[in-house]
Amino acid sequence: MALVALPGGARPAAAQSVTTLTYQFPGGNRTVLVTDFSRGRPAPLVIVLHGAEGSADQIRRYLTWDVIGKREGLIVVYPQGVRGGWNDGRPADGRRFNPLARVDDVGFIRNMVADLNTKGRIDRRRVYVVGVSAGGHMVNRLICEASDLFAAAAPLLATLAVRWSFHCAGQPLPVLMVNGTEDPITPWGGRSGGVDPDSALASVNATFAFFRNRNGCASAGDRPLPEQETSDNSRVHLVEGTGCHHAARLYRVEGGGHHTPTGLERRQRPPIGALLGQQNHDIETDEEIWIFFADKRRP
Repeated sequence: MALVALPGGARPAAAQSVTTLTYQFPGGNRTVLVTDFSRGRPAPLVIVLHGAEGSADQIRRYLTWDVIGKREGLIVVYPQGVRGGWNDGRPADGRRFNPLARVDDVGFIRNMVADLNTKGRIDRRRVYVVGVSAGGHMVNRLICEASDLFAAAAPLLATLAVRWSFHCAGQPLPVLMVNGTEDPITPWGGRSGGVDPDSALASVNATFAFFRNRNGCASAGDRPLPEQETSDNSRVHLVEGTGCHHAARLYRVEGGGHHTPTGLERRQRPPIGALLGQQNHDIETDEEIWIFFADKRRP
């Protein structure tokens, strides 16, 4: 299981009309929610992938990307996964025999970007992708199979499937990770594949080492970030690759569970917190990601 449970009292998104794009694919139509703050000119594109059992509308209302998009003049899109999930390339939980294994999510994302580019709506050099939990695992697949689409990527609450460490053919690109050391869904130490080794997940340390090496980093530095609140029993450390050809950054949330750190508006409440662990309130993850993305361009 890889999901993010969302509280009923999530913060409202920035006021903006939301449109729906529909794409025809074998097996049924695929949809994407779009919030367009481009002001009529080609704009940076941020793709946001929801977690397992989630939806495009749910993740849009929970995260703060519409607020950032309005401020920065972005186009933000929220694709909808088939049956609330993504084909991230792992045959976990018998996925080899699950209809999800036949879903071409890489092709779906490619088609969407090509369509927006053809319509002249996006700055093709500034396309970014973010995914939470199961969406983060899908981002890792996109890094390995569709890196030509993106200027930077942020897989959150996810680690690299072990199989991708042997078959990651895409070009290196800047990567930002966020992981909690006490995450019960995506364990810090990784997860075995059981009867199918292809479904195994690498540890957070191994995943970040893979991206650092792939991005040509000489080493990495580690520093704690200022605590904004001490009652959440967690602390964020910024681990950053040094001497890199392409940036690599990890926010290690000591004591953190299966949550992205956030301000007061998106706090998880019991019983959600008890199920997924502690949520940190020292940083706003979406803002940190945009700071990381903002100066990245494809060649």
